[in-house]
Amino acid sequence: MNKPPSAVANVYIVNKGPHDYRDAERFGNLVFCTDGSLDRWDVAQMHRELSESMRDSVEDDYILLTSLTSLCSIACGVFARKHGRLNLLIFRDEKYVERTIVFD
Repeated sequence: MNKPPSAVANVYIVNKGPHDYRDAERFGNLVFCTDGSLDRWDVAQMHRELSESMRDSVEDDYILLTSLTSLCSIACGVFARKHGRLNLLIFRDEKYVERTIVFD
């Protein structure tokens, strides 16, 4: 379900790190899913935290790729399963660019 035209998208940042995320604000409100150090082996905990933080996501929201590969993978899985698509923000040439994949 798309947000109404007046609604602003959310940008789900999988982990709050020391990076400057201000450029991502062009795409919507920043939402931090996790914060700081994570147990890289506890993928079940990652899934619980990401599922909870993206509970109210809609298909027009974004995932900003940062942090552990496993964390990004799980976030993408949660979002894709829920919405049948991925809207990614990837850091390139000192700014974020968006890439979308729609799964048929």
